[in-house]
Amino acid sequence: MIEIPISTALQVHGLFQSLEHHLLIRALFEGNLVAKIFTDDKPRPRAGSIAYNSRFILGGDPDNESFNKDIAAYFREAVLPSCNGEGFLVTFTSDAWIPTLNMLFAGNEIILAPRLYLEIMPDQNLAVKLPEGFSIQPVAMDLMKSDMEGLEALREEMCSERTSVEDFLEKSFGVCPVYENQIVGWCLSEYNTGDRCEIGIATLQPHQRKGIATAITRAFLIEAAKRGYQRVGWDCWERNQASVATARKVGFEKKHREQAMVIIPK
Repeated sequence: MIEIPISTALQVHGLFQSLEHHLLIRALFEGNLVAKIFTDDKPRPRAGSIAYNSRFILGGDPDNESFNKDIAAYFREAVLPSCNGEGFLVTFTSDAWIPTLNMLFAGNEIILAPRLYLEIMPDQNLAVKLPEGFSIQPVAMDLMKSDMEGLEALREEMCSERTSVEDFLEKSFGVCPVYENQIVGWCLSEYNTGDRCEIGIATLQPHQRKGIATAITRAFLIEAAKRGYQRVGWDCWERNQASVATARKVGFEKKHREQAMVIIPK
């Protein structure tokens, strides 16, 4: 197994085409994302892996013994020891990977469950309704320089994909719900690529079940439409009923249902 730079990874791209609807894949191979790419053979790749933060994607031939031996060593020696007991997400291009991954992660807790990918065309004419006392603020430098409470958590989320706050503000966008001078959630763009992006959304626990997630999603879609985005994606676990309900309430439609794993080190 060898690690290859994105600039020479064109052949490896084909191993992940069945997951191309996930903009992480497209953003990576268009050079808009920094991740590690591994493959068995650079000129004629048969299997490959993408490592991005705490997310790993396997593609190609799941029965490639040489690659599987090397990737098992990588997880055993580099990934699992650095997790501090926290789980990480593993997705794959076909369910044929499941038996291989079960063997690969034997001895650890393996949670296999379906994820959904939903999509919508943004609209500038959506109605946004908020409970009394709440407002929605754009994620901009004025907000980041303010005395608002909750900025540190927002900064951390903005930098989960981008290299800095400034990088986020240049390449991404988002909105935040505010209550009594405190940021109580966010709805941020992820994997912006061409006229598409995905949503990263959260509402702080004390303010959940008040319609805040629905409101900030609609405000986000209004902003996406103004910026010329044509499709916005929503990726979540099928069992996350609150997330699925919010997406469908706003108008997202299910496009894909696929198995994924969470690996929790033991």
